[in-house]
Amino acid sequence: MEHLATASRHSFFALNRCCAELHIMDIKLRCDLFNTLVHSIASYAYEVWVDSKKIKAIEIVYRGFFKFLLGVRKTTNTSIVLAKFGKFPFEHFAWGQALLYYNCVSMVTKDCILGKAWEAQIVMLVVGKKCWARSMKKWLFQNQP
Repeated sequence: MEHLATASRHSFFALNRCCAELHIMDIKLRCDLFNTLVHSIASYAYEVWVDSKKIKAIEIVYRGFFKFLLGVRKTTNTSIVLAKFGKFPFEHFAWGQALLYYNCVSMVTKDCILGKAWEAQIVMLVVGKKCWARSMKKWLFQNQP
């Protein structure tokens, strides 16, 4: 997962360098480029690795981009910066997508390979082993309304 944060960071710096060289100042275009070139790297297979501790490294790149676009300090309140762009923290996006994936996987039939993988997750969950389903369940209980 660390390699995704590093790759995202490299992609972010390359994007900024190219935008500067090409004199691209349009904020919407830069956001679209960020979503295509950086966000896609950061969110690669997040349904599987999603974990609050692991997300922090990617969240830094995500916040940094929007703060850079606004030209504000790193210490500026992130909620204000994200609200300016109509965005939510990356963590919200990642957990939301992971929950959608969790729901889809849990409804797969048992005769396909994904269904068998889901059954293995449930067995691991029941016997108390560390598994993806356990981290999802833990997050759900911690974030109940």
